[in-house]
Amino acid sequence: MKDGNLRVRNYIIYVIFILFSFSIMVLDFFSNQEISSTISKRMNFLIPSSVNFPDYLEFFDTELFQTRNNLINENIRLKNEVLELRKLKIENDLLKEELDANKNLIESVDSTNYFYIKTTAFIKNNENKYLVSGGYDKNFEKNDIVINEEGFVVGFVDKIFQNHSEIVFLDDVDFSMPGLDRFGNEYLIQNNGSQLSVYTTSVNELTANIDFIFTASIFDQPGRFPIVSLSDAKITVDDNKISSNIDIEEISFSFTDIYIVKTNDLP
Repeated sequence: MKDGNLRVRNYIIYVIFILFSFSIMVLDFFSNQEISSTISKRMNFLIPSSVNFPDYLEFFDTELFQTRNNLINENIRLKNEVLELRKLKIENDLLKEELDANKNLIESVDSTNYFYIKTTAFIKNNENKYLVSGGYDKNFEKNDIVINEEGFVVGFVDKIFQNHSEIVFLDDVDFSMPGLDRFGNEYLIQNNGSQLSVYTTSVNELTANIDFIFTASIFDQPGRFPIVSLSDAKITVDDNKISSNIDIEEISFSFTDIYIVKTNDLP
């Protein structure tokens, strides 16, 4: 019974709604659409007609894409910076190791036995040899070794004049100097034009574990100044002989701050 009354009530509401809608349409028609215009204005107030939803959505999508793209680029940049920092750290650690090794080399020289005269290569003579200031006036002698600021041998005194001397440097084709490694093997280091040729003249222990070739007192030289480093060089061991070659291009040093090593004769 109640369900039947509910259905009748719903039908009546539908009929009233239809009649009301029809009446509104008739009134709107005879009022030159004033009613629909009023409703349209009300709707425009709630939803402004100036808003272009497709453009707004396009703008939103563009901004979102740009932001995402910027984040990706920033992430790539940060990753590259981290890789570069790791690379620099490795290089820095290697340089520290090399510096510590050089310090140990210099500390192995008994500095109380020697003194150093600073000089500078200032001109080449007609034999294409560098001249440095200082000669007999500074008590320079033939075969005095010449070192750089790091303590490495870069040449030796060849000819001496009153106030200047001729130096044979490592990159000169007639450079030749004996040396000794830490195992007591004796070497000759010669410039063959494009490379420094390093080979043994007397073998005490046959090994490829060679780091530096030094000056030695057995050759009438100031002791244990490094001449060349073989740490990164290819070393050949065969037929009771140790040998290696170093490209001249890999040898670089300044001609400005160099020093002549002299024996300290003071008691």
